[in-house]
Amino acid sequence: MTRWLKATGRCCWLLCVGVLLLNAQPGRANQAAAETGAPGAAQRQAIHVVSDDNFPPYLFRNADGQVEGYLVDLWQLFEEKTGIKVTLTATNWANAQSMIQARQADVIDLIFQTPGREALYEFSKPYADSPSSLFTHASISGIYGIQTLKGFQIGVQAGDACIEQLKSQGIHSLLTYPNYATLIAAARSQEVKIFCMDESPANFYLYQTGSQHEFLKSFVLYTGQFHRAVPKGEVALLRQIETGM
Repeated sequence: MTRWLKATGRCCWLLCVGVLLLNAQPGRANQAAAETGAPGAAQRQAIHVVSDDNFPPYLFRNADGQVEGYLVDLWQLFEEKTGIKVTLTATNWANAQSMIQARQADVIDLIFQTPGREALYEFSKPYADSPSSLFTHASISGIYGIQTLKGFQIGVQAGDACIEQLKSQGIHSLLTYPNYATLIAAARSQEVKIFCMDESPANFYLYQTGSQHEFLKSFVLYTGQFHRAVPKGEVALLRQIETGM
């Protein structure tokens, strides 16, 4: 299983790098400044990027606690290409959002654009799709759509877009966990028997813990898209980042 994960990771990394290079659009920095109504606006020489440290294979901590994943490589390439110094902070998802909203960071990565977030952020163009699904313990049958969740407690990660999606469809009995790893641990101990999670980290952690047959995907709740985002109003910064990507 470890060899399979590594091999898959290498292939996906190459695809991510290819997309990064194909999307490069040099020469738009001055145009961006003009379009924001700020001719000659100063370009950032350093940025602080924050994201979820619990979202394999994009960003996660290895067995030694070191941060790794596609985003580590991507932001290093961005720094080399643009000359902009990048500090990447990996933390739990709720804290990452608190940091960007408190302007303790400049950019948040791996974020879905949702109605509730549109008042808080300026979003980049989407760069990858990510389905979020409901996973159910094998002992429970008959979970096939949102209406079948009523009466069950659903495990979710704090700050996850799953929360907004479920509540908007009348599902309010939610148990919140600080990150995906603790959510999977709670599911394995049967503290919760149904949980909502992005499929990529769900598959990673279920296979890592040998629980892939214990919890099965019931249905896709929605498919989100990854964006990079900056605090509302920071349009020039967003365009500088988009140019570099």
